Amino acid sequence: MLNLAKDLLGEDISDLLQFLLSKKVEMTDDEIANELGIKVNEIRKKLYLLADQGLVSYRRSRDKDTGWYVYYWKVNVDQINEVLINRKREILGKLKSRLEYESNNEFYICPEDKSKYPFEEAFENEFKCPKCGSQLTYYDSLKVRKILEEKINQLESEIEEETKRGAKSS
Repeated sequence: MLNLAKDLLGEDISDLLQFLLSKKVEMTDDEIANELGIKVNEIRKKLYLLADQGLVSYRRSRDKDTGWYVYYWKVNVDQINEVLINRKREILGKLKSRLEYESNNEFYICPEDKSKYPFEEAFENEFKCPKCGSQLTYYDSLKVRKILEEKINQLESEIEEETKRGAKSS
């Protein structure tokens, strides 16, 4: 789970998620900032990114003395597995689309800047690179397709495992 959060949002944000998971209680952004020694504005930015992904949520309450709102943050432990499975499904869909594109097109590549062009675009430019004028050469996308297939199979297996695990814990 933390690896996917790291891939989606970066290491420093996944570190914040790990910190919140270790606390297992609601905390204000001020408390989190004080414990981590990070400016509260930085913590808020990271919390909002986590909230956008559905990994954390907050409840808001008004401070009786100041009248300001105080936000109490917590990890969505109950929903986190489903959120991450959905993210993996989105990535899987993109990988499948890319594999379909790679499989259904013929490509040509510029030997200078390594820009890749589908056949139609290469043909329109008389098989010359539109950027530098170099002669385009045929590009065999077999390696790319194999890597995409491996990633797709890996994600499908992970999703299946996590779905089974989630069903067992329900």
